[in-house]
Amino acid sequence: MKTALLRRVANWIDFAVSILAAALLAILVIALWDTVLEGSKFALLRTNHVAVNVVGIVLAGLLFLGAIVRAVQAVRGTNERRYLVFETPGGLVSIRAASVEQAIDRAVAGMDEVADASVVLILPKGAKAPSEARVRCRLYDRPNLLAIQDQVRATVSDRYLEMFPGQEAVPVRVSVERIVFETPGPRPVPPPTPSDGEDEGGDQQPFRPQYPVGD
Repeated sequence: MKTALLRRVANWIDFAVSILAAALLAILVIALWDTVLEGSKFALLRTNHVAVNVVGIVLAGLLFLGAIVRAVQAVRGTNERRYLVFETPGGLVSIRAASVEQAIDRAVAGMDEVADASVVLILPKGAKAPSEARVRCRLYDRPNLLAIQDQVRATVSDRYLEMFPGQEAVPVRVSVERIVFETPGPRPVPPPTPSDGEDEGGDQQPFRPQYPVGD
């Protein structure tokens, strides 16, 4: 699960806990306001009855306000859209950054030395192109890991320029999160496509000349 998603889930949990805590505190303050406290052990509370209620109301309000702020952050994080903007002869073209990140993810994850990878394009506010690409990956146990991370960096840069030729190369920062010691399984092999002389069932099609022939 990605860090951004975990952060949004944590914000929603904080929101729910804050709302419940604020509601519980408000109920206690209301109950305390109408309760007649008798006995010597409640003498201090009776003396500061108004102050205690005011503090409880303020705390409940702050908890509720904090919950609203976290909810707004969670909603904005969910609805956030980041776009790369390119100028073309036909006008401006916007491409969602998440789609580009997924395409680069697939290219890096397809390397034999890489167990998995996650790419994030850093887009400063108001920028049309990314200022940096950050790669978090897990590598299989291989000799010369520094050479492998150079290959990862080159793969990210080449895939970006392949998608957007003519653009400036994006600096790439690679973070190796873990070294995987398990032996990688076989890569899935795509099914063979039928050749020009075969149909989908694999039967050879009869040769048909493309020009008139004599009897």
